[in-house]
Amino acid sequence: MRTPVPVLVYERVCGGLLGLVVGDALGVPVEFCTRAERDRDPVAGMRSFGTHCQPVGAWSDDGSLTLAHTAAFLAHGWEPRRHLEAFAEWHQHGAWTAHGRSFDIGFATENAIVRFLRGVSLSKIGGRAVRNNGNGSLMRMFPVACWAAALEPAERHQLMEDASALTHAHIRSRLCCAWYGCIVAGLLARKPLHECLGQAAAELGDRVPDDEYQVFRPLLDSRILRLDRDQIRSDGYVVSTLVAACWCLHRHDSYCDAVLEAVNLGGDTDTTAAVTGSLAGLRSGLGGIPLAWRCCLARGAEVMGLVEAFADLCCERFFNHS
Repeated sequence: MRTPVPVLVYERVCGGLLGLVVGDALGVPVEFCTRAERDRDPVAGMRSFGTHCQPVGAWSDDGSLTLAHTAAFLAHGWEPRRHLEAFAEWHQHGAWTAHGRSFDIGFATENAIVRFLRGVSLSKIGGRAVRNNGNGSLMRMFPVACWAAALEPAERHQLMEDASALTHAHIRSRLCCAWYGCIVAGLLARKPLHECLGQAAAELGDRVPDDEYQVFRPLLDSRILRLDRDQIRSDGYVVSTLVAACWCLHRHDSYCDAVLEAVNLGGDTDTTAAVTGSLAGLRSGLGGIPLAWRCCLARGAEVMGLVEAFADLCCERFFNHS
C-alpha cells in the first residue's frame, strides 16, 4: 500500500505525463491550421490524418522527446549525455515515436542533436541566439520538472535551465523552462495556479536580466491570467506557449476543456496542447483524462508502462527528500 502523499504524487505524475502525450496527439492532425479554421470546425476529440497524415493517436516530437527524457531518467537519472543519446535515438532510429519514424522536428532541436553527434561539447550544442527561442525545450520539460520538484528551489531552477540548454540555451528559453518547473512543483503541492505563478515570480524575478524584463513582465505580475483570447498567441515561440498553457489552465477546471481550448487556438496546436495537457493532467490526475482518448494512443501499453515506472520513481524521490 502506498501512503497518501506518494499516492497523490503518483496519480498526478501519471496524469501529467500521459496528459502531455494525449494533448500532443489531439493537436497533431490540425497543426498549422488558423484560429479561424478552428472556430469554424472546433476539435472536440481525437482525429486522424490531417496535417501530418498520421493515424489517430499519433504524437509528434513533443511526446517523443518527453518520453525519451523519461526513459533516460529511469535508466540513468540526470546524466545530460545520456538524455542527448536518447534524443539522437529518436531522431535517427525513431525511438519513442508513435509509428517508428520521427516527424516535425524543430530547427534548433535538430541542430543541437547534429552538433552532439559530431562531438561538440555539451556546453556548446544548444542554440544561444534570440532566434533560438522556439518552444522545443519547453515542450519536453515535464519529466525534468518532476525530477527536479524534490530539490531546493535554486537547484531546481538550475537543473531546468541546464536541461533546456541541451537544445535551447538562450536565457529566455532557459527561464521559461525554470518558470514551468515552478508551476509543476506548485501543482504537485496542490497549489492553485495563481499561487504557482506568484511563487515562480518571487523565486525567479532576480534571475531575469534587465534586457529581458519586458519579455517576462506578464509572467512576473500574472497579467497573463487576465488576457482575452485574441491576445493569446499560439505560435512556436517559447514565451507564447508558456503563456497560452497557463491561460488555458486558468480558464478551465477540467483536463478535457483546457486541452481542447489549447488545440482550438490554432497554430502550433500540438505543442500548445502538450504543454497545457501536462499541467492540466498534473492538476487532475490520471482519472481526469478521458478514457476514450487514452485508449486511442498508439503504443498505449508501452507508454503507460513508462508513465507508471516514472511515477514510481518520482514517489521514491519525494519520499527520500522529505
